[in-house]
Amino acid sequence: MPFDEKLKALRRENDMTQKYVAARLNVARSTIAGYETKNRQPSHEKLTALANLFHVSVDYLLDDGNSIELSPPPDSPGNKTEELLTRYNYLSSESKRDLFKYMDLLELRDKS
Repeated sequence: MPFDEKLKALRRENDMTQKYVAARLNVARSTIAGYETKNRQPSHEKLTALANLFHVSVDYLLDDGNSIELSPPPDSPGNKTEELLTRYNYLSSESKRDLFKYMDLLELRDKS
């Protein structure tokens, strides 16, 4: 399966919109649409970001054959930590401050 079809399939399998993927990669939605229609090719950095987002290897994205996906179990601690860090990076400064306040409250609760 070519890259454009593989990207579209991965996005749909993970219930992600082009807008969501674009936000995670910090690009315009039209850029993702271009990747999916062969009008654009991602840079090495964006290709790596796509691989990380979908938990597959870059080789898997680029290989037209049937490569094996490198996907950690959905509930693995590493997967959740990576997701948390990725999502944190997209928060506004105000939301980041609020998140730390909430974490302080959770730590207090756990201590009691």
